[in-house]
Amino acid sequence: MAELEIRYEDLDDIISADSNPKDHDLGVLYQSMKRFGFTNPIIMNESTGKLLAGHGRLQTLQMMKDNGDDAPKRIDVAKDIGDERIETWYVPVLYGVSIDNVNEAQAYLIADNRLTELGGWKPMDLMDSLTEILEETGNLDGTGYDLDDVEDILSDMETTTFDVSDTIAELDDEKEVSIAVGRYKFKVDAQDFYDWEEMAQSTTNSKDTVDIAEFIKKSLGLIS
Repeated sequence: MAELEIRYEDLDDIISADSNPKDHDLGVLYQSMKRFGFTNPIIMNESTGKLLAGHGRLQTLQMMKDNGDDAPKRIDVAKDIGDERIETWYVPVLYGVSIDNVNEAQAYLIADNRLTELGGWKPMDLMDSLTEILEETGNLDGTGYDLDDVEDILSDMETTTFDVSDTIAELDDEKEVSIAVGRYKFKVDAQDFYDWEEMAQSTTNSKDTVDIAEFIKKSLGLIS
């Protein structure tokens, strides 16, 4: 059984796959490499001697080298000093993967990109992480997010997220109810909440939580 192994290869000698339908945001990849260095080895298909995954990273490295940028961390550099300075960048490449069938290799190339897209994000957890990163480091460079994205996430959360939880545990005689609207969480007197809930049900002529959530959003001006 072939074992996985990382070898450092000359950037200029690495051959891309014949077809790669995935587009790349080289600007974001550039920011990421400038901030974090090169952290994810590209994958070679030993059956073809061509790249299996990592085309965006490869393009970004080539762009940086052509522009005269310093190599990111974890890229080895050999320098020849002559009439002009020539640098050779050596890239960590993962070997040990061999897919003979062309279509199977293409299927993996697509899967490598697609599978990470399918998971999605947990908006509240993402916002907490981005906010903490901003507070501690002062910027979101290289994360793929910027301040406009943060505003969009907040807006989406406020427009689409509504949840009312049942009475909080450990409270005597159900005195309070915990409510969350978007990113806002607060507690209200239980009796006031149930009086309001009765009014909402009467106004909407429904006890369905979806109907009531729509009524609340409209009342708060979150939707028209």
